Amino acid sequence: MRFCVRLEPGADAARLGGKARSLLRLAAAGLRVPEAFVVTSDLFASLRAGGPALPATPAAPGALAAIAQASRALAARSWPDGLIETLAAMLRTLAPGPDARFAVRSSASIEDGVGTLAAGLYLSRLDVPGEDVPDAIRAVLLSALGPGVIAYLAQHRLSPDALGVSVLIHRFVRGDSAGTAAFDPTSPTSPTSPTSPASSETPAIEIQTHVGDARAARAGLGAALGRLAAAHGAVEVEWVATGGEVTFLQLRPYQPSRSSRRAGGPDPAGRWRWDAVHNPLPLSPAQAGLVALVDRTCPTGFRQRVTDGYLFCAETASPPATTGPDVLTATAALDALRVLAEPRLAMSAPTLEQTLENFTAIYQPLFGVVQPAARAARAALTVFLRHHGIDPGPHLPALLGAIPSAASERARHARAFVEAPDAAAQAIARAAYLEAFGDESPCWDVVAPTWREAPEALDRRLRSARRAPPRELESPAFQAAVATIVDRLPSGAREDWAAHLAAARAGAAVGEDDDALYARAAAQVRHALLREAARLRASGVLDRADDIFWLPLELVRRDADGATRLSRDQAGRLVGEARAADGEARKNPPPISSADVSPAASAPIQGRSGAGGACIGRVRIWPGQDLAGAESADEIVVARTILPTELPLIAASALVVETGGPLDHVAAQARERGIPAVVGAAGACQRLHDGDRVLVDGDAGLVVKLGER
Repeated sequence: MRFCVRLEPGADAARLGGKARSLLRLAAAGLRVPEAFVVTSDLFASLRAGGPALPATPAAPGALAAIAQASRALAARSWPDGLIETLAAMLRTLAPGPDARFAVRSSASIEDGVGTLAAGLYLSRLDVPGEDVPDAIRAVLLSALGPGVIAYLAQHRLSPDALGVSVLIHRFVRGDSAGTAAFDPTSPTSPTSPTSPASSETPAIEIQTHVGDARAARAGLGAALGRLAAAHGAVEVEWVATGGEVTFLQLRPYQPSRSSRRAGGPDPAGRWRWDAVHNPLPLSPAQAGLVALVDRTCPTGFRQRVTDGYLFCAETASPPATTGPDVLTATAALDALRVLAEPRLAMSAPTLEQTLENFTAIYQPLFGVVQPAARAARAALTVFLRHHGIDPGPHLPALLGAIPSAASERARHARAFVEAPDAAAQAIARAAYLEAFGDESPCWDVVAPTWREAPEALDRRLRSARRAPPRELESPAFQAAVATIVDRLPSGAREDWAAHLAAARAGAAVGEDDDALYARAAAQVRHALLREAARLRASGVLDRADDIFWLPLELVRRDADGATRLSRDQAGRLVGEARAADGEARKNPPPISSADVSPAASAPIQGRSGAGGACIGRVRIWPGQDLAGAESADEIVVARTILPTELPLIAASALVVETGGPLDHVAAQARERGIPAVVGAAGACQRLHDGDRVLVDGDAGLVVKLGER
C-alpha cells in the first residue's frame, strides 16, 4: 500500500484530508505555497485496523475508557514495513540538508470544510527535525482519538469510523511575521479587526498576527484574499511572511462571529454576552491565552473570546434534550471524567505543554459533556412539571436546594474552622479545608494564588464566615413542595416524577462538584507557569514571579520549548503594557445589560428572587478579587458576581448580585444559609455605595435604598 504521495494536482483528494486539499486550492490560485507531501489516510486506517471500537459520543457509558484504550492501541502499533525508509526519502526531496526542519500537520477529512472547519481540533507539530518526523506523525494521528474529536463528530452527526486522518508534511517556513487573515466580500467592514483599513465603501480585511508585524505583508494578503474570495466566497488563510513576500499555509471558509458591544458596537443578534457571572474582572494574559486555547481545541457548544480584557461567550449548539431522565447520566459522566483526570492531575512537576494538554483533556469533557448533562437533568424537571400544568418557579428552589455537593462541603469546612474551640482545632480545620479545596482561588484566573499558596488570605475569609447551622437535606420546604406536586400529578406519572426529581438533584450536585475539578486543572497550569517564571528569573528575563501571568501564554510556550527566546526588554515592555491595560479595563467594564441609563437613584433596584426573606443593613461593595472577607455579618454584600468558592467564606446578612438567576450558585447557597438574596440586579454596584442603608426584599427581588451613607 502506498502511504506517502506528493501533493500535486491529480493526487487522490479523498486520501489527502482537508488541509492538504486547501494547499492545492491555494496553489491553483497562483499563490506561493510550500512544496509538500502527504501521509495519506491509509496509514491511519492501517494502524486502527482491528483496534478497539470508538464510541459514537463521549457521553456514552464507558466512552472515556474506550477512547483511552483506542489511543493506547494505536500508540503501540508498529509502522508498516518500509514506511520509515519511504518517509526519509520523501523528506530528502523537500530539504536534503541534515539541518532541515519540517512542519507535520494534521489533515483530517473533516478539516476546512464548509460545515466542519474543525479548526485547531487536531494536533500539528512545527519546526520538527527530520529524525523526529515519525514520532510527530504518530502524535498527530493520536490526536484524532481524543474526547474532543469524538464530541465534535457527534455534534455534526458523523461516525468516528468514517473519519479519515492524513498528515501534511512540508518544510518549516520561517518568517518575520505570521498569522491569519480573513475577508468577507459581502460585509462592508470587518467585524472585529482593529487593524483593518476599513471604510464605508470597501470591504475590510481582518488580519491577526501571532508573530511580528503584518504591515509589510498587508498588500500581498489583500490581493490574495480578493482573488480567493472571488472563487470561494468568504475565506480565511494562515500565512507566514518575510518582508512583503507571503507564503500561504492553509485556506478555509470564513465564518465570522458578531462582535461584542465593547469590540465596536452592539451585537445585533445578541449572541456574544459578557460572562460576568464567572469572570466579572478583566482576565490576565495567561488566562486569556487559556481561553483562546480551549476555544480552538475544545468543542463545547459555546464559543469564547476575550475583548478589551473581558470574557465574552456565545452559544453555538442547541440546548441538550430535556426528556428521558437518567439519574446516573450527569453523575456517571463526572465520575468517568475524574478517572481520566486523576492520573493527569497527579503528575509530578509536569512541563507547561503537558499541563496544557491535561487542561484541554479535562476541559472538553467537563464543559462539553458533564455540564450539559447536568443542565439537561435540571431542565427536564422543569419541562415535566410544565407538561403536567404545574408552574415550576415556586417549587424549584426548595426541590433543588440543600443537596450534598462541593458547595455544602465548603460550608461544612468553613463552619468547622469558625467553631473550633482553640488554635489547634482551628489548624486542623484549616488543613482539612486546604486538603479538599486548596487548589481553588478567589477568582477564575491563573493569576490568583490558590488558597494553599495564600493560607493567610483563607484565614481572613474563614474568620469572617457566618456561623450558620447546616441545613436539613430534606427540609420542610422540600417536603412541602414534593407533597404539593405529588398531590397534583396523576398516579401514572408519579414514577416518572421520582426519576426526574432524582436526576435534577443529581444534576444540581454535579453543577457544584465540577468547579473543584476545574480548579485543580487550572492550578496545575498555574504552577507550571510559576516554574517557567523561576527559569526566566534565573536568566534575568523577569524581575518577579507573577510577571509570568502578564505575558502572552503563546509567547511563554514558545520560549519554554526553545522556539523563541524572550529578552528582558521585551518581557518588561509586555508586562508593563498588560498591567496598564488591565487597569484601564477595570475602569470601563462592559454593561451587564443594554439598559445603560440608570433610573433615578431613589427608585428600587429590581432583580429576581434568589432566596426569600428581608433585612435592612449597610452596603458593602464586594470587590471580587480582593482577598479580604466581609467585616461583619450585619453587612449586605453587593457585587457584580460572587464565585461559588467565595460564598461560604463571606459573612453577610443578605446578598445582592448583578448577575445570575434563581438557581445559580449565589441563590442556592443563600437559601442554604437562610439569608435573603436578590440576583440579576443590574446596576446595583453603580447605584449603591459602601455604607448605604438598604432594604433587601428577597421575596420580591427588590433592593430599596433607605438613606445615604
